[in-house]
Amino acid sequence: MAIGTALLVGYYVYSARQQLGADYTALVGDIVRAQQTAPQLNHALESFIDEPFGLHLRQIHHTLWLSEQYLEHVRHGLQQHPQLHRDTAYLEGDLSLLGEQLIELEARAEAALVDRSLLPELQRLSMDIEATMAWAYSELNTAVHSAAGRQRLIMQRLSWAVTGLVLAVMLIALTLLAAVLHLQRQRNTLKMLMLTDELTGLYNRRHLVDAASRTLTDAQRHQQPISLLLLDLDYFKHVNDTYGHPAGDDVLRKVSQQLCNISRATDIVARIGGEEFCLLMPNTPVDDAENVAERIRHAIAIEPLTHLDRHLQQTVSIGVTTSLNGAQSFQQLYSLADQALYQAKALGRNRVESVLPTSPVSQTNETHHPLEERG
Repeated sequence: MAIGTALLVGYYVYSARQQLGADYTALVGDIVRAQQTAPQLNHALESFIDEPFGLHLRQIHHTLWLSEQYLEHVRHGLQQHPQLHRDTAYLEGDLSLLGEQLIELEARAEAALVDRSLLPELQRLSMDIEATMAWAYSELNTAVHSAAGRQRLIMQRLSWAVTGLVLAVMLIALTLLAAVLHLQRQRNTLKMLMLTDELTGLYNRRHLVDAASRTLTDAQRHQQPISLLLLDLDYFKHVNDTYGHPAGDDVLRKVSQQLCNISRATDIVARIGGEEFCLLMPNTPVDDAENVAERIRHAIAIEPLTHLDRHLQQTVSIGVTTSLNGAQSFQQLYSLADQALYQAKALGRNRVESVLPTSPVSQTNETHHPLEERG
């Protein structure tokens, strides 16, 4: 909007200046043409005085008619510019006198055609008219050029003022835009804080539940499998108790990085509490999910933790479940993955176990084993 306003105002100022120049140019043209009638009239009178014939009188009539027409155009042009008309008010008497002299000259020329003794008076009147024309039109020409110069200066200052105003509007618009963008960034930051885990940068449980609902709907619509991996670090309480919570936080960040490295862009990785993580994998059958789980388990098991203890190795237990067509709810899949995770813990940890909706274990899928019992 600011750029459009600037272009519109610029075009208006440019058009106004062009129109203003054209008006003064027309007035200057009338003045110049009126000045040119003086030598034409003088030439016609000289010819008439030398040979006072009817032909020369007709030339005088024609030149006088032109002079009167141009004089009328000049006076009309001055009225079109009130300021210029006020500036040249002192010439009004000379212009009126010039009009009267032209009429008188025409009458004396007709009389001199009959009485040649009037020719000297006719010549003196011609000289007076020439002097009046030279004075009045020269003053008018100077006044017009001076007024045009003042108008150009005013328009130039107006252009500067308008340009400054447009720049100010653009600055305000840019400031408002920056403020809006800043607020939008703050909003996005707050949104990310609401949906992500501060320590690891992974999604939190809230986002996982919302995304899982949409993903399961798509899986059911397209009849595609969807797998859920539930991960829990083994003996993580020992790490916190032995090395402190900062060391435990570093382990959580390293595990999170491994999960991000191995998962796909379409997968959803979340930390859902403590040392428990979840990986939701759309369009993934159980075999592929188990392979990914094994890769994750192996990558975490071999992750060096020399900053803690060169003999320490962190391991993870993983429970896997898969819905063949998205028919189960997220709560049902989570319960099945939790059962599989409990089996992995019970069978010695650092392993992957699976429980599918069709297995007998699924009949007891409401049973939940708290993490404190896993370790």
